[in-house]
Amino acid sequence: MDSNRIIELLARKMANEATRPELEELDELMAIYPDSLHYEEVLKEIWSDSGEEKPLHNLHLNRLFEQHKLKFSEEFEPDVQEEALPAGWFKKYAGVFAIACSLFLICLAALFQLNKKAVDFDTEIVSGKGMRKKITLPDGTLVWLNADSKLSYDSDLDEKERRLVHLVGEAFFDVAHRKNRPFIVQTNKISIKVLGTAFNVKAYDLDQVSEATLLRGSIELSVNNRSQQKILLKPSEKFALTENRKTSKDKQARLRDSDDLTLKIENIAPVRIAGQDYIEETSWKDDVLVFKNESFEELKPKLERWFNVQIEIGGNVPKSYRFTGIFKNEDIKEALTAMQLIKPFHFNLKADDVIIY
Repeated sequence: MDSNRIIELLARKMANEATRPELEELDELMAIYPDSLHYEEVLKEIWSDSGEEKPLHNLHLNRLFEQHKLKFSEEFEPDVQEEALPAGWFKKYAGVFAIACSLFLICLAALFQLNKKAVDFDTEIVSGKGMRKKITLPDGTLVWLNADSKLSYDSDLDEKERRLVHLVGEAFFDVAHRKNRPFIVQTNKISIKVLGTAFNVKAYDLDQVSEATLLRGSIELSVNNRSQQKILLKPSEKFALTENRKTSKDKQARLRDSDDLTLKIENIAPVRIAGQDYIEETSWKDDVLVFKNESFEELKPKLERWFNVQIEIGGNVPKSYRFTGIFKNEDIKEALTAMQLIKPFHFNLKADDVIIY
């Protein structure tokens, strides 16, 4: 992320010195990198802490610096200049000095908050394993939350210039249109920007693949930790990001290395089962689990989330076994019994633990 440029533009905006092209560039960067929202919050805090409502370049910078020095007293010690500056120096360079000071303080604040969430939300909706929830956000956006998923947002979402939510897991969004107020879905791997549309996002932390599927409208997608790269999806297209995990044990290192990520865009196609068409990527919101040509290993996390069980697959189960089908109202015993009609295997069910052999 080009954090230096974002901070610079934010400082110029707060100082009322940003040009129209710079403001447009800032909006573009903030949309691509939702994590940078905390820079703006920190800068506003610095301004509000000053207790004045004048433009930033008219603030008493020495007093501002001393106030924030108290917050970061162990982080730095400023150099003291003993020589007097020429008359008129401050007035001439006030704008530049204000920006430099703001950059310095924001960087310190960012370092101070490294172990905190980029954005602190006041509302969190959790859908546990074996559950699916439908919710309406404050702006009217409809969200279907899949099993083992969590959605975080602010209760005043509809009042913000950027409607930001954070997702862990899978959700389907039918976004309420707000002119010039983008809706941004942030996950730990990808970020998606829209104005009003319907799309599905799957981004479970433990899954190797993250997906975004667009049904209506358009979305602008970016991969976290990749600078200056945007992907536009059209209706009936799916984006998939695959982590090639065998090359590194360090998750952050994998995400920084472009060779360890595979990006793919393809058209979605209905799965026809028993004379009826299903959209595999979105049927879950209608309480239908659809799977096509998937192995036991690929189905394992889906079945665990759907039925709220823990599954162990024995080494003697052939990896060549692949399944296509749907589950609607079945429990885990009925589901596995139906799968036995396709491929021969045994299973032992005890409470919420399943052993397949």
